Amino acid sequence: MNYLSEELNDVKIGLEIHFQVKGRKLFCDCKGEESDTELGSFTRKLTVVSGEKSEKDIAALQESLKGREYEYIKTENSCLVEMDEEPPHAPRRETLDTAIVVSLILGCKIVDNVHFMRKIVVDGSNTSGFQRTGIIGVHGKFKMDSKIIGITSVTLEEEASKKVREDEKKIVYSLDRLGIPLIEISTDPDIRSPKEAREAAQNIGLAVKQSGMIRREGSSIRQDLNVSIFGGNRVEIKGVSSLSQIEKVLTKEIERQESLLEIARVLKGRSVSTDLLLEDLTNSAFFNNSEIFTKGVRGGKKIYGFSLPGLSGVLNNGKFRLGKEIAERLRAVGIGGFIHSDELPNYGINEKAMNEISKRLGSKKDDAFGLVVLEPSKIEICVEIIQSRVREALNGVPAETRAAAENGTKYLRPLAGSSRMYPETDIPLIPLNSSYIEELETKVPPTVEKRVEYLESMGIPAQEAFSSLWKEYDDVLESFVKDFGTPKVCAKFLSVVYSSENPNLNKARYLTMRFSKGNIPSESLESLYLFGEFKLSESSKLTLLESNSFDYSLQLEDQLGVREIGPEFKIKSESNKKLVKIIEAIVKDNEPLIRERGEGSFKFLMGTVMKQVRGQFEGKEISDTLSQKIRELLKN
Repeated sequence: MNYLSEELNDVKIGLEIHFQVKGRKLFCDCKGEESDTELGSFTRKLTVVSGEKSEKDIAALQESLKGREYEYIKTENSCLVEMDEEPPHAPRRETLDTAIVVSLILGCKIVDNVHFMRKIVVDGSNTSGFQRTGIIGVHGKFKMDSKIIGITSVTLEEEASKKVREDEKKIVYSLDRLGIPLIEISTDPDIRSPKEAREAAQNIGLAVKQSGMIRREGSSIRQDLNVSIFGGNRVEIKGVSSLSQIEKVLTKEIERQESLLEIARVLKGRSVSTDLLLEDLTNSAFFNNSEIFTKGVRGGKKIYGFSLPGLSGVLNNGKFRLGKEIAERLRAVGIGGFIHSDELPNYGINEKAMNEISKRLGSKKDDAFGLVVLEPSKIEICVEIIQSRVREALNGVPAETRAAAENGTKYLRPLAGSSRMYPETDIPLIPLNSSYIEELETKVPPTVEKRVEYLESMGIPAQEAFSSLWKEYDDVLESFVKDFGTPKVCAKFLSVVYSSENPNLNKARYLTMRFSKGNIPSESLESLYLFGEFKLSESSKLTLLESNSFDYSLQLEDQLGVREIGPEFKIKSESNKKLVKIIEAIVKDNEPLIRERGEGSFKFLMGTVMKQVRGQFEGKEISDTLSQKIRELLKN
């Protein structure tokens, strides 16, 4: 079956969308924003503890095998709470309000009491070793076109620390991000294709942004994905940072899972064994010309070989990549240097040496073999991991957590279970009474569809209306249209303003006001905003300086707050050399037309030139320069 066909009825996808909330941190009064100011550091090591059911989480156990140390950088917006030296304070009311409003936007039933739980964190990104999380809303429904996507839950939790750097021995985190309020929205597995997953994430994100309390920074929104195909298990994909990445990552992951199911079908007809007998090959001459092996031996490691019965051709043949799956599992516990027979001859091992190794290890038809370079102390865990992954290969797709990567996904750890959760004892139960919820229901914004319809009724094109909602300037666009009219011009101009790094609303409003009074042509608004600098004179005049396009002064209107712009800014004049260069290039590209029509080609070429320079130069200067260059060409 082709799982990438139009109808992916055998694919199930669920989303976990995370939004950072504006304001202070969740459990203290520190600023809820990232900071680069460092105020020292401290180190910790984490120990795996049992969950509510007295069981140790399998993912946490695997992480503990790495034996890493964690260093935490203190910042100006972190305190004893982030250092886990002081109990958490009560959750901030305004943040709780936002989480409830978001739940209501998504049609969720609000819980009677918020009960924060501790969720074990396995990668050291929280100093306490756990993340505090509380359910706010459940059983929601989100409408996307004609499709209904179930919302499993909306939770309020604390953001993790920001990873600064890492190596095999240590990970360094910054505490500036730890504790920023985070809303997590989990959907039911109702999504049936990568394209639909991207659309769902975008539409849910747009709906949630209507609350007005979601941070806009690129790093403040991210997605985790859950995906399974018929015959396989659920795989969680962590760290998808952009909407554009969702479709690509899911497509690659579905291809991987499909390949694993095919491997399982192939292996059913073979004699596959998970009995691994490691043989010490350190002193063999097979590896004399292999730098990857000799380097390991010089570092005190040993070379071990073992037969992999029944696995020939499925470790790596272009379509099947079971060897990569095994290597990822080994790297997750700090074991590198796994090489298998499907990728040989290579790495300084020729075909003759390859055949001799196979013979020595007793490999038969359909058998592969593997080679590892490691410390003798890691033999037991190495064997256990390889055996486990081969057993899983017989059943198809294992349940696991993977990380989003440039070309698909990579293994992180086993899929966490319920044993990672246990009650939070430092935060009392928070009751949510009906009057409180009714009060917040009045703050639920209109749906995206209704908001877009309203903006369209004002004459704003649908695409610009949608974009203004996504970038959160729809209120500004509405006010511009009410104040100045010309909705299409306002929409186009503000899309440019809000695409800039630091939108200057005072400047944009002033220019739009002058356009509405007929002082500025619409095609010049963008150039004036992007390149314009003005000077505020003593007589409260905002004078346009050094312009090749205009020669007039602009009256300052105090009620617009233009004084906040600064003491001076002027319009930069475009160099005449730039105009000449542009026109010379256009004339050269159209030489046959000019020689055929002579000066009759002027009108056509003028339109071509204006598309590139409109609003940057005076019309007379443009026409004079173009006429001159046409005459020069004809004369030559």
